[in-house]
Amino acid sequence: MITLQKSLNSLMITGLLLSSPIYTSTPVGAQSSQTSISHASTKILIKDELYFGLSKPGGKTVSEVEWQLFLNRVITPRLPDGLTVMDVYGQYLDSYGKLTREKTKLVILIYENSQTKNQKIEEIIASYKKTFQQESVLRVTSSVKVSF
Repeated sequence: MITLQKSLNSLMITGLLLSSPIYTSTPVGAQSSQTSISHASTKILIKDELYFGLSKPGGKTVSEVEWQLFLNRVITPRLPDGLTVMDVYGQYLDSYGKLTREKTKLVILIYENSQTKNQKIEEIIASYKKTFQQESVLRVTSSVKVSF
């Protein structure tokens, strides 16, 4: 009975290991099911990276709840097509020359170039700076080639 129990436990553990997802650091591109049949179509789009520092004046920080509210109330309604948010850590020299290290939210946007999208991104940046007493929000814009 004990041997049977050990065998069943080993079988269950092996089954769990085999059925668990495996994560790798290898980048993978999104592809549709038609990609294997024909060449993927490529487009040149705009990629914006927005770096939202989480430090506030007086040693306070933007909480996760405050960030989620800002994301849900300000960012998502202006950019409903999709985005990526990452937790990152950064450092910079402030306007007084003091090195500042802080946790940061990185929002990555990929979209077709338009004045409307640009205006909405500028509104988001202005709102964040005002809401959380920020000196700036770093915006990095580039052209990227994408395929789906």
